[in-house]
Amino acid sequence: MKAHKMLLLTILCCTSALAQSVTTLEERNERIRERWNRSLVGDSSYTFNKEANNLLSQTAKSANPGKALCVAMGQGRNALYLARQGWDVTGFDLADKAVAFAVEQAKEQNVKLTTEIASFETFDYGTEQWDMITWLYGGCLQIDGISKKIKTALKPGGLFVFEFFHREAGIEMGRPNFGCEKNALREIFTKEGGFDVLLYEEKEGIADYGMDTNKLIYMVVTKL
Repeated sequence: MKAHKMLLLTILCCTSALAQSVTTLEERNERIRERWNRSLVGDSSYTFNKEANNLLSQTAKSANPGKALCVAMGQGRNALYLARQGWDVTGFDLADKAVAFAVEQAKEQNVKLTTEIASFETFDYGTEQWDMITWLYGGCLQIDGISKKIKTALKPGGLFVFEFFHREAGIEMGRPNFGCEKNALREIFTKEGGFDVLLYEEKEGIADYGMDTNKLIYMVVTKL
């Protein structure tokens, strides 16, 4: 297995491994913070897409700029892209050094970017606040009540843009519990109700993290 794929497995295994090795949310989040600060800022050999996610850029082209939330923003590649396109962008992440990098990039590019150091669980998503929410390589939405929070947070007509590894990719990596199961993401939003699925695909593509060809899940939904 390629060296950078091995590194990808080490970094992305945090959800299940950390659940077994820590006892509190704070301890888990600190482990996640350390991992992603190291990967996105401290490790020059870590391979990831430093440009905007392709699904996001294609979706944004057909949407009028408004208020956008970038979940798990990392070093800000997607948030900065949206800001350059005229969006009012807020992003959050646990990796404070990665977020600080994004803030510096925003200054250099002369764009406005609002940031917060927070986890999926602690961030206040608000009520009918966002025209777009991006969830790109942040995991499979395995957080209690998150689909309801997303529905509440989006304005009517707002977009939710999602991309992550398929479970088949996890199996190929030797991690049978990694990645999202077939149709699981679509079923989350169908069960929640109040959404229209504009795009749902399970197909091979170049993953933003690792930059290898993997089976991925692409989804765009809108709030009714």
